[in-house]
Amino acid sequence: MWEIPMYLILAPILTIFISLLCTIKFKRYLMAPVIIFFMLNIPTVVIPFIYNVGWLSIFGWAVFYAIVSLIISFILWGFKKRKKLVF
Repeated sequence: MWEIPMYLILAPILTIFISLLCTIKFKRYLMAPVIIFFMLNIPTVVIPFIYNVGWLSIFGWAVFYAIVSLIISFILWGFKKRKKLVF
């Protein structure tokens, strides 16, 4: 199935890239997890119509990567906040 390599190779790279981009450039800390969640839930709706697979595992991956994106955003927010307090 083609969705397994997508969620194991492409999704982590996409999650890190979008999280860093939204946090550093746009200073929107919650925008990245929302984008990741909705973007990875598109296959959750489409794939069960094409193949005979369940949607729960695909939804679980989307939730997992949204939480990872949220953690990355909060870590970067903490670093920026700490940097402003030092100077």
